[in-house]
Amino acid sequence: MSLIFKNFSRKKAEKCADEMLSDFQRMYFARYYANPFPLRRSAVMILLFVRDDRLKTIMIERTDIGVHAGQISFPGGKAEPSDADSIETAIRETMEEIGVRVRREDVIGDLPSVKVPVSKFEIFPVVAFVDEVGDFKKSESEVKKVLEVDVEDMRTSLGNRVVTAAGKQYEVPSFLCGNSVVWGATAMIVAEMFGVMADAV
Repeated sequence: MSLIFKNFSRKKAEKCADEMLSDFQRMYFARYYANPFPLRRSAVMILLFVRDDRLKTIMIERTDIGVHAGQISFPGGKAEPSDADSIETAIRETMEEIGVRVRREDVIGDLPSVKVPVSKFEIFPVVAFVDEVGDFKKSESEVKKVLEVDVEDMRTSLGNRVVTAAGKQYEVPSFLCGNSVVWGATAMIVAEMFGVMADAV
Protein backbone atom coordinates (compact mmCIF):
# COMPACT_ATOMS: atom_id res chain seq x y z
CA MET A 1 0.00 0.00 0.00
CA SER A 2 2.77 2.41 0.91
CA LEU A 3 4.58 2.03 -2.41
CA ILE A 4 1.36 2.74 -4.34
CA PHE A 5 1.25 6.28 -3.00
CA LYS A 6 4.98 6.94 -3.27
CA ASN A 7 5.64 5.73 -6.81
CA PHE A 8 3.02 6.95 -9.24
CA SER A 9 2.53 9.33 -12.15
CA ARG A 10 1.50 12.67 -10.69
CA LYS A 11 0.56 13.86 -14.17
CA LYS A 12 -1.89 10.98 -14.52
CA ALA A 13 -3.40 11.76 -11.12
CA GLU A 14 -3.80 15.41 -12.11
CA LYS A 15 -5.45 14.33 -15.37
CA CYS A 16 -7.91 12.17 -13.43
CA ALA A 17 -8.77 15.18 -11.27
CA ASP A 18 -9.23 17.43 -14.30
CA GLU A 19 -11.71 14.96 -15.79
CA MET A 20 -13.89 15.42 -12.70
CA LEU A 21 -14.26 19.17 -13.21
CA SER A 22 -17.82 20.34 -13.76
CA ASP A 23 -18.83 23.26 -15.99
CA PHE A 24 -19.53 25.20 -12.77
CA GLN A 25 -15.93 24.67 -11.62
CA ARG A 26 -14.44 25.39 -15.04
CA MET A 27 -16.14 28.79 -14.99
CA TYR A 28 -14.37 29.65 -11.73
CA PHE A 29 -11.06 28.22 -12.94
CA ALA A 30 -11.23 30.37 -16.08
CA ARG A 31 -11.70 33.48 -13.92
CA TYR A 32 -8.88 32.41 -11.62
CA TYR A 33 -6.33 31.77 -14.35
CA ALA A 34 -7.28 35.03 -16.11
CA ASN A 35 -6.59 36.94 -12.89
CA PRO A 36 -4.82 34.71 -10.32
CA PHE A 37 -5.14 35.53 -6.64
CA PRO A 38 -3.53 34.00 -3.52
CA LEU A 39 -5.04 30.71 -2.37
CA ARG A 40 -5.09 29.71 1.28
CA ARG A 41 -3.39 26.41 2.11
CA SER A 42 -5.40 23.51 3.53
CA ALA A 43 -5.04 19.75 3.86
CA VAL A 44 -7.30 16.71 4.06
CA MET A 45 -6.69 13.21 5.35
CA ILE A 46 -7.50 10.15 3.22
CA LEU A 47 -7.51 7.58 6.01
CA LEU A 48 -7.41 4.03 4.63
CA PHE A 49 -7.98 0.84 6.58
CA VAL A 50 -9.27 -2.70 6.00
CA ARG A 51 -12.45 -4.03 7.58
CA ASP A 52 -14.06 -7.37 6.63
CA ASP A 53 -11.45 -7.77 3.85
CA ARG A 54 -12.61 -4.53 2.18
CA LEU A 55 -10.62 -1.32 1.79
CA LYS A 56 -12.42 1.51 3.59
CA THR A 57 -11.97 5.22 4.14
CA ILE A 58 -13.55 7.85 6.35
CA MET A 59 -15.53 10.81 5.09
CA ILE A 60 -17.59 13.36 6.97
CA GLU A 61 -20.82 15.23 6.40
CA ARG A 62 -20.31 18.79 7.52
CA THR A 63 -22.80 20.69 9.65
CA ASP A 64 -25.21 23.18 8.11
CA ILE A 65 -23.04 26.13 9.11
CA GLY A 66 -20.28 27.80 7.11
CA VAL A 67 -19.09 27.98 3.52
CA HIS A 68 -18.96 24.16 3.18
CA ALA A 69 -22.30 23.55 4.90
CA GLY A 70 -23.71 20.06 4.39
CA GLN A 71 -20.90 18.92 2.10
CA ILE A 72 -19.37 15.45 2.08
CA SER A 73 -15.59 15.62 2.35
CA PHE A 74 -12.51 14.05 3.88
CA PRO A 75 -11.54 15.27 7.35
CA GLY A 76 -9.38 18.35 7.04
CA GLY A 77 -9.20 22.10 7.06
CA LYS A 78 -7.05 25.19 6.69
CA ALA A 79 -3.40 25.28 7.69
CA GLU A 80 -2.39 27.11 10.85
CA PRO A 81 0.85 29.13 11.08
CA SER A 82 2.10 26.65 13.67
CA ASP A 83 1.73 23.66 11.30
CA ALA A 84 5.10 22.46 10.03
CA ASP A 85 3.64 21.06 6.80
CA SER A 86 0.50 19.64 5.19
CA ILE A 87 0.93 16.34 7.02
CA GLU A 88 0.73 18.14 10.35
CA THR A 89 -2.33 20.09 9.18
CA ALA A 90 -4.13 16.90 8.09
CA ILE A 91 -3.23 15.06 11.31
CA ARG A 92 -4.35 17.96 13.51
CA GLU A 93 -7.61 18.49 11.66
CA THR A 94 -8.42 14.76 11.72
CA MET A 95 -8.02 14.72 15.48
CA GLU A 96 -10.06 17.90 15.91
CA GLU A 97 -12.92 16.85 13.62
CA ILE A 98 -13.36 13.12 14.27
CA GLY A 99 -11.14 12.35 17.27
CA VAL A 100 -8.90 9.88 15.42
CA ARG A 101 -5.19 10.09 16.18
CA VAL A 102 -3.00 9.50 13.12
CA ARG A 103 0.77 9.23 13.56
CA ARG A 104 3.26 10.62 11.05
CA GLU A 105 4.54 7.06 10.55
CA ASP A 106 1.01 6.08 9.40
CA VAL A 107 1.30 8.49 6.46
CA ILE A 108 2.10 6.58 3.27
CA GLY A 109 2.09 9.40 0.73
CA ASP A 110 0.26 12.34 -0.72
CA LEU A 111 -1.57 13.35 -3.88
CA PRO A 112 -1.28 16.42 -6.11
CA SER A 113 -2.89 19.50 -4.61
CA VAL A 114 -6.32 20.59 -5.83
CA LYS A 115 -7.09 24.27 -6.33
CA VAL A 116 -10.56 25.53 -5.37
CA PRO A 117 -10.89 29.11 -6.66
CA VAL A 118 -14.53 29.38 -5.58
CA SER A 119 -13.52 29.15 -1.89
CA LYS A 120 -9.95 30.46 -2.41
CA PHE A 121 -8.22 27.33 -1.08
CA GLU A 122 -5.55 24.96 -2.33
CA ILE A 123 -6.10 21.51 -0.82
CA PHE A 124 -3.20 19.13 -0.16
CA PRO A 125 -4.43 15.51 0.20
CA VAL A 126 -2.45 13.36 2.66
CA VAL A 127 -2.84 9.55 2.61
CA ALA A 128 -2.48 7.39 5.71
CA PHE A 129 -3.03 3.69 6.34
CA VAL A 130 -3.95 2.40 9.80
CA ASP A 131 -4.74 -1.03 11.23
CA GLU A 132 -7.79 0.28 13.10
CA VAL A 133 -9.50 3.67 13.29
CA GLY A 134 -10.92 3.17 16.79
CA ASP A 135 -13.85 5.18 18.13
CA PHE A 136 -14.93 8.47 16.65
CA LYS A 137 -15.40 11.64 18.65
CA LYS A 138 -16.77 14.17 16.20
CA SER A 139 -16.64 17.91 16.55
CA GLU A 140 -20.27 18.90 17.09
CA SER A 141 -19.67 22.35 15.60
CA GLU A 142 -18.10 21.06 12.37
CA VAL A 143 -19.25 17.49 11.73
CA LYS A 144 -22.82 16.27 11.44
CA LYS A 145 -21.95 12.66 10.65
CA VAL A 146 -18.88 10.41 10.30
CA LEU A 147 -19.15 8.03 7.35
CA GLU A 148 -17.29 4.75 6.88
CA VAL A 149 -17.08 4.34 3.11
CA ASP A 150 -16.25 1.27 1.03
CA VAL A 151 -13.66 2.44 -1.52
CA GLU A 152 -14.68 -0.02 -4.24
CA ASP A 153 -18.37 0.86 -3.87
CA MET A 154 -17.47 4.51 -4.37
CA ARG A 155 -15.40 3.71 -7.45
CA THR A 156 -18.18 1.74 -9.14
CA SER A 157 -20.67 4.57 -8.53
CA LEU A 158 -18.81 6.98 -10.82
CA GLY A 159 -21.21 8.82 -13.13
CA ASN A 160 -22.79 12.13 -14.10
CA ARG A 161 -25.53 13.53 -11.85
CA VAL A 162 -27.50 16.76 -11.68
CA VAL A 163 -26.72 19.05 -8.73
CA THR A 164 -27.67 22.59 -7.83
CA ALA A 165 -24.88 25.13 -7.35
CA ALA A 166 -25.21 28.92 -7.05
CA GLY A 167 -28.92 28.61 -7.83
CA LYS A 168 -28.42 26.76 -11.12
CA GLN A 169 -28.48 23.09 -12.05
CA TYR A 170 -25.39 21.43 -13.49
CA GLU A 171 -24.67 17.90 -14.65
CA VAL A 172 -21.45 16.98 -12.87
CA PRO A 173 -19.04 14.03 -12.73
CA SER A 174 -19.50 12.52 -9.30
CA PHE A 175 -19.37 9.57 -6.91
CA LEU A 176 -21.89 8.28 -4.40
CA CYS A 177 -21.15 8.17 -0.71
CA GLY A 178 -24.16 6.31 0.66
CA ASN A 179 -27.09 8.33 -0.69
CA SER A 180 -25.05 11.53 -1.01
CA VAL A 181 -23.50 12.83 -4.22
CA VAL A 182 -19.80 13.68 -3.97
CA TRP A 183 -18.59 16.16 -6.57
CA GLY A 184 -16.35 19.20 -6.85
CA ALA A 185 -12.97 19.28 -5.10
CA THR A 186 -13.60 16.10 -3.08
CA ALA A 187 -14.48 14.17 -6.25
CA MET A 188 -11.28 15.46 -7.86
CA ILE A 189 -9.27 14.14 -4.91
CA VAL A 190 -11.09 10.79 -5.04
CA ALA A 191 -10.36 10.55 -8.78
CA GLU A 192 -6.66 11.13 -8.07
CA MET A 193 -6.73 8.32 -5.52
CA PHE A 194 -8.36 5.92 -8.00
CA GLY A 195 -5.88 6.94 -10.69
CA VAL A 196 -3.00 6.01 -8.38
CA MET A 197 -4.63 2.70 -7.43
CA ALA A 198 -5.20 1.89 -11.10
CA ASP A 199 -1.45 2.30 -11.70
CA ALA A 200 -0.84 -0.42 -9.14
CA VAL A 201 -3.14 -2.98 -10.75
